[in-house]
Amino acid sequence: MKNDNTSTIESVTKNENSRRHFLKGFTTMLGGVAFGSLVTGNAISVAMAYVPSTDSMLTDGKVFNKNQLVLLKEICSIVIPQTDTLGAAEVDTHGFIDNQLFHCHSKEEQDTVLALLTLIDSRAEQKEANSFIKLTSKQQFQLLTELDLGEKRFDQIQRADFKLLKQYICFGYYTSEVGATQELRYDQVPGGFKGSIPYKKTDPTWATRGLFN
Repeated sequence: MKNDNTSTIESVTKNENSRRHFLKGFTTMLGGVAFGSLVTGNAISVAMAYVPSTDSMLTDGKVFNKNQLVLLKEICSIVIPQTDTLGAAEVDTHGFIDNQLFHCHSKEEQDTVLALLTLIDSRAEQKEANSFIKLTSKQQFQLLTELDLGEKRFDQIQRADFKLLKQYICFGYYTSEVGATQELRYDQVPGGFKGSIPYKKTDPTWATRGLFN
């Protein structure tokens, strides 16, 4: 019969192996440079320990106030919308980003995201005389498309900041249980090496479910 210490060691080893598999797959998906900018210090441990909340916008967060969390949630829902699986907003990616920025990133990095949210809202007010969350879906999508391209009301520096925010959103979503086990593909018992298998561009990326067993 295993003692408690043996069980604890095996549990830690399993989690660490799962994280290594996750890191390998996630680095491939985002790209090494992009992923490297997200993983600082204890970022993976903090990400894995985060528990999604259904009411993260009812109070101020660690970095964002309530209004900023509402805005961030709206942006998350546009970047990764709900389809046949839950989207980024539904799995509390906005709360994840707030927690991640607070624990793992510098004040300067926090201020970059805060400034971007202020920019998005101010551009919405300038063009449509309304805050971003009160715009129509079409208007919201158009504004973020312009930002994504660095066109019209936005420059290339702002475009780069939005790219960083999208990376945070992807990081939060694909470290959630829904993102890693439903949105991505999962094979519990891989069938060994296969040198050539059918693949279409529309096929989802592979992931590991080990983090959630």
